[in-house]
This record gives sequence, C-alpha cells and structure tokens, in this order.
Amino acid sequence: MLETILELCHYSVILVFGIYLSASFLGIIMNRRNVLVLLGFFCVAGLFNLACFLILGTDMTEMLYPLIIHLPLILFLHFFYKIRLISAMLSVFVVYLCCQISNWVGIFALYLSREMCVYYAVRIGLDLLILFLMIRYASHAMEQVFRKPTKVVLIIGLVPFVYYIYDYAVTVYTDMLYSGEKEISEFLGFLLCVFYIIFVLIYFQQYEENREVEQRNQLMEMQRIQSQKEIERMKQSEYQISILRHDMRHYLTDVLNLVEAEELEHAKTYIGEVLEQVELTVPKKYCSNMLVNMILSSYAGVMEKEKITFQYFIRIPTELNLPDSDISSILSNGLENAVHAVSLLPVKKRKIELDMRVNNEKLLISIKNTYCGKLELIDGIPHTNEPGHGFGTKSIRYVTEKLKGKCDFSISEEYFILRIVL
Repeated sequence: MLETILELCHYSVILVFGIYLSASFLGIIMNRRNVLVLLGFFCVAGLFNLACFLILGTDMTEMLYPLIIHLPLILFLHFFYKIRLISAMLSVFVVYLCCQISNWVGIFALYLSREMCVYYAVRIGLDLLILFLMIRYASHAMEQVFRKPTKVVLIIGLVPFVYYIYDYAVTVYTDMLYSGEKEISEFLGFLLCVFYIIFVLIYFQQYEENREVEQRNQLMEMQRIQSQKEIERMKQSEYQISILRHDMRHYLTDVLNLVEAEELEHAKTYIGEVLEQVELTVPKKYCSNMLVNMILSSYAGVMEKEKITFQYFIRIPTELNLPDSDISSILSNGLENAVHAVSLLPVKKRKIELDMRVNNEKLLISIKNTYCGKLELIDGIPHTNEPGHGFGTKSIRYVTEKLKGKCDFSISEEYFILRIVL
C-alpha cells in the first residue's frame, strides 16, 4: 500500500517538476496567476494520464507519455504563452534530461536497500530539491539561452534531444539497453560522438559568423573615426581659407602701398610671405589617388605635431581595383599604430616609412616604424597589454584575408614592419 502511494506521489512530482521547470526555463514568471494556470494544466494532464493508466496499463501509458504529457505541454507553452515552438520543445527535452539526476540516485538507493519504497522516496525528495534549486539559480540563465537565435538554441538543445530519443528508444519502446548486447551499450557513446562533432562544426560556424559581425562593427567604427578626422581637417582648412580671404584686402593694400613707395624688394618679400600662408591651406599631394591622399593628409598634422619624420614612396594609379573602405581601414590602422608606437620614443628616433606601389597587378603596402621597448608576436600578430589597443592589427589581418591577400608583421632591431599584398 505504501509503495503504491509513493509511486503515485512520485509520478505527480515528476509531472510538477516537468511543467514548472519547463515554464521557468522559458522565462515564465512564477506569480500567482501563472502558478494557478500551470496547476490547472497539471490537473488536466494528470487526470488524463491517470485515465490512460487505469485503461491501458503501466507499460502502454509509459510508451504514450510523450503524446500524453510532453506534446500537450509543448503546445500549451507555445500557444498560451506565445513561446517560440523550438524553444518550448528544447526546454522540455532539457528538463527531461534533468530528471536523470534523481533517477540515477534513486536507482543507486534501490541497489543498496532493495526496496522500491526507498527508490520512490529518494526520487520525490531529490526532484523537489532540484526543482527549487533550478528555478532559483538556473532559470534566468536558461531563459537567456532560449531567447537566443534559433541556430544557437538548436546547438544548445542538441544533446538533450539526442538523449531523449535514445532513452525512449532503448528503455521504453524496447528493452535493448538491458539486454546486455555490446552493440546497444556502446551505441550511446557512438551517438554522442557523432552529435558532438556536429555540435562543434555548427558552433564553430556560428562563432565565425559572430566574429565576422564583430570585426565588421569594429571596422565601421574605425571608418567613422577616420571620417571624423578628415572632416576636422577640412574644417580647419576651411577656417584658414576664410581668415586668409578676410585678410586678403589688407595684404593687397599693403602690397600696393609698397609698390607706390617703390619699395619693390620689400613688396616681393611681403608677397612671398603671403604665398607661404596660402600654401598652408592647400592639402599636400602625396599621390594621384584621392583616398590615399586624403588619409595621408589627415595624419600629416598629427605627425607634424609629434615631430615624426615621415618618408614615403607612393606609385599607385588614380583608381585602385579594391574597395575604398578596405584600403582606408588597412592604411588608417597601419598609420595609427605606427604613430602611437613612435610617439613613445625620443623625438630624434621618431620615424615612419610608407611604401605603396603596384606590381604585377598586386598592391604592395609596407609600413615601417621605429619602436620602444620589447615587442612580441603571438600567432603572427603583435601582442600588447595596453587597454583599447590591438584591434587595429586584427582588423588589418581580417580585411586582408577578406580580400584574399597576405599580411605579415615582423620585427627587426630598429623597425616594426607591416607588409601587405593585395
């Protein structure tokens, strides 16, 4: 009699465990309304399960359990709470996997005691404890998981789904697991191995997609910063031109006065000074390519301010057969890193060399700069512990690989060298 009561309590607790934990994993708040709604579902599902037990017997009810309990629970969570169907399904599978904790401990207790009453009592107590701990400490994390994109949810739910199918196939619908056949006992290991490989492949693909998005976002942010620098340079040049235009009347009046006074040499000197000021408002032309010229002009002011010796050799056509955004990213990041590195040195040692040329329809870029301290390459990329640094070199490599090119970082006694072939 006691065994029968404990058995019924055990099945009731298992049902409560599955319903409430599945709902909690999906972010359904356990307020008074939801507790009562889920209790209503428990009563309906429990009565239907009891009816099947009385009419069809234990074995048949256990075989139909996925259709009697699991499927209705998934549909209930999907339609009543508007939960995504794939999330509702995998939540139920994860909870089913969680049930195996109490199942194993219960079997171990049965092995020691040889009493079914002990088995049911252990499972009841442990299931209630796990339910409390899971809702309190794990539900929030699982809720965040099941809110992620479908591909991520599928990756997370792959193992629980495989175990669910395997467990019903070899313990409920057949007794192959207990037959002692080696093929059956080793099958779970084979299945987990296959699905683990699938999991790794899918996860790696997802990781690469996320990495590409992250790199693209970083690239866009760097392009935005570069654009801001170029706008500031243009504003400064515009401001200088406006001042020059305003003062031009005074300059011309002074020149006229000097000519009228027949002070021609003085007038020539004065005109030369005015021309020098005019030249300061004209951006320096490094090459015929407008984009490269604009980028180098934007760094000219920084290099002049930091008293950096800048040597360059540029032989490239007016138009390059490469996206402007990618050229901008590579060149801007390379120069940004070089300027940062040489700024740590004494003024006399601050030196940057740029070489850009086209050879055999390939764009060759070389940026050399002096450096301070000891540099270290990890996986072919310079390593730094400075916060906020290191993204530039990663972006250079990312863009180069995207363009099917080659990128190489090297260190000599005097120079840090970046070489790129596109």
